[in-house]
Amino acid sequence: MTLANLTRRNVVVFFRDPAAVFFSLLSPIILFVLFSAFLGGVQTDALQKSLPTANADDVDAFVYSWVIANLVMITTATTSLSALVVFVNDRVGNVFRDFLVSPISRFQLILSYLLGAFVVSTALSTTVFVLADVYLGVVHSAALSAGAFAQALAQLVGFCLLFSAIWSFVVTFIGSAGVFTSVATIVGTAGGFLAGAYITVGALPSGVVTFMNVLPLNQAATLMRGPFTRGPLDALVGSSEPARATVEAEYGLLPYIASAQVPAWAIWLLFAALFVVFVLLGAWRIGRRIG
Repeated sequence: MTLANLTRRNVVVFFRDPAAVFFSLLSPIILFVLFSAFLGGVQTDALQKSLPTANADDVDAFVYSWVIANLVMITTATTSLSALVVFVNDRVGNVFRDFLVSPISRFQLILSYLLGAFVVSTALSTTVFVLADVYLGVVHSAALSAGAFAQALAQLVGFCLLFSAIWSFVVTFIGSAGVFTSVATIVGTAGGFLAGAYITVGALPSGVVTFMNVLPLNQAATLMRGPFTRGPLDALVGSSEPARATVEAEYGLLPYIASAQVPAWAIWLLFAALFVVFVLLGAWRIGRRIG
């Protein structure tokens, strides 16, 4: 009960600040606005030229499914980081001292921040995901099938866990609200580029792509694109395997670690290892900060 109450407290404190909620969603909002206003036309025109016989509606459906997948993944990363502002504020405000004189174990306090970030991230990311799927269905007739929806939702939960663990370690090095805001801004701004959300990987130099392929952000984006683009890709290329291979390579639909193409399970195995490592490192660092 103590852990649940602490976690609930962290979640409630975060949602009491509308500005924190808004800014945690700012990066995906910017991505969607930029893509709808500028980048979408560029992407659809380029793809239409590559596949001149493709139906224009199928091109639009694929391109927007691709960008929505990126948007959903980025939300899991930005919201899990933003939720940990509670930890930073508690540290700055010396709230830890009040906790430490109460009958609360240090382990429960540590775990409550991790779980709080996960709960916040899952709630906000799921909301964005559902709204995004409705948008794809209404505007582009490309709503996810039941199987693809379940796969994407399961992946979303996994990404929220992973990024909550990673950021729980990162924020232990942050000593003020101003620095936290700067870090969150950098992550929100750079995250889209590092995930290949603004420019397709096929348009980037191979060295840059290799670097991106060692980052969890890009690997997670690749996995999320799978269920979102599966149906639209089938409609776009039909039975043409050369066209499928071209689109998969251009739009980063194949999972890589550095320059090596790997099966999806290898990425998940890597994520599981990263999760364990960062949970342990984060718990150790948070324990030192509240000591």
